[in-house]
Amino acid sequence: KDDSVVKQLSADYEKLVTGVREVFDSGRTKDLAWRRAQLQSLLKGIRENTEAITAAIGADLGGPKIRAVFDMGSTVGDAEYALANLTSWATPKKVSNDIPVDFQSSYYVRPEPKGVTLNIAPWNFPVNLSFAPLIAAIAAGNCMVIKPSELAPASAEIIERICHQYLDKDCIKVVQGAVAETTALLEQQWDHIFYTGNGVVGRIVMHAAAKYLTPITLELGGKSPVLVDKTANMAAVVNRVFAAKSMNQGQICIAPDYVLIDESRSEEFISAFSKQIRSSNFGEGSKGNPNWGKIINSRHAERLKRLIDTSGGEVVCGGAADVDAASQHVPMTVIKNVKPDSPIMHEEIFGPILPVVPVKSMDDALKMVKDRERPLALYVFSQDKAFQERALTECTSGGAAVNTALEQIANKEAPFGGIGPSGMGSYHGKAGFDEFSHFRTVLYKSGSAATLPPPEKQPPWLYDVALKALVTGFVSPETKQTIKMAGMGALTLGAAVVLKSRL
Repeated sequence: KDDSVVKQLSADYEKLVTGVREVFDSGRTKDLAWRRAQLQSLLKGIRENTEAITAAIGADLGGPKIRAVFDMGSTVGDAEYALANLTSWATPKKVSNDIPVDFQSSYYVRPEPKGVTLNIAPWNFPVNLSFAPLIAAIAAGNCMVIKPSELAPASAEIIERICHQYLDKDCIKVVQGAVAETTALLEQQWDHIFYTGNGVVGRIVMHAAAKYLTPITLELGGKSPVLVDKTANMAAVVNRVFAAKSMNQGQICIAPDYVLIDESRSEEFISAFSKQIRSSNFGEGSKGNPNWGKIINSRHAERLKRLIDTSGGEVVCGGAADVDAASQHVPMTVIKNVKPDSPIMHEEIFGPILPVVPVKSMDDALKMVKDRERPLALYVFSQDKAFQERALTECTSGGAAVNTALEQIANKEAPFGGIGPSGMGSYHGKAGFDEFSHFRTVLYKSGSAATLPPPEKQPPWLYDVALKALVTGFVSPETKQTIKMAGMGALTLGAAVVLKSRL
């Protein structure tokens, strides 16, 4: 039955993609005026529906109303930034010619749209992560089909409404649904696929893309560690890790996943961090707190409870007893001395649970990070610049922050993306425009002669000259060095003569 459903959906989506491709092939989206109009219309759609967006995000994820501002504000900022830079980004750039004797050639690099693209969006920031890739795709001149997450249905509905009412419906489509619909969409031929989510589905997306050699962007996640050495400013650690971990109940791909801390500072951190949790009423007894949002569904809440129960550590605050899976409630929980082989130290937590692991030396902490898969983010808290640099050098991650957490993604001048299991490709600002562009080299040649004359007109000395010019050089490296030294000597002697003449 499922196969037949997918088969029918696939046939329907093939027609949809064909129709969108016909519009793209007409050249409509390559026009910069069209791109500007779409970005401006998207801004209008968000600004005229702020209360509806806020209500939808609240229905799906709970928490305070300001939670929705992050979704909307990031999206508005992305669109405004793209509008301000669109002409510069889209203008072909002339590049220099490194062939010194070629005076007839001019080289240009043209950013061109890839074509018809697919965005499979997640549920944790449903509005922004549907629209941010769309903004990049539009700026680069592409069409896009958006598949919002079925786990955030209210947000998915407002996303579709805004696209339908404000944007070019021929070029930008929204497909609602769950696994069957996503499976059928992945069977189509796309010019780029953008996926945000977990590695399991990321592998499915990559496998589907391989059929047509479709380029993809994977924004995944992983276990982003926090390193805290003995020199760390503890107020900064507590304030910034708390802000990053509590936002959206830890349901963020770059949320701090676990803390590796010098054992001489561990109790200080645990005490201060737990105090802040209780002060905000995010721990035990937080059910019903309007400032504490929901886990996306009961299944994920049960998964988080299981991670607490199997951690083998000591729960300092929060805990499994206060979990109410039916109400999608999980309190912010701190666990110390977790077992290294427990599931919580191997699975991405993606929730409000923070394991704290004291280490005898930061050497042990660095080794632990390097022994795991490369994370999407690395957070280093230290006043020791040598350790900061060592951690950044030895531990590879998608992005990193020193003495803060989460904020590294805020700057649109800097790309955001993972490496290896935490993702591939990047976006934000111009990086997003580049991700959805093909950079096409174009050579303009004047004159009429070919680069090489035909074989019958090639002089007998051509091979020797070409070999020396392009491969071996006209003089040996040793001779070059001798000439260089002689030149320096002559320069020194000349300077001495000039100096003597002025005395």
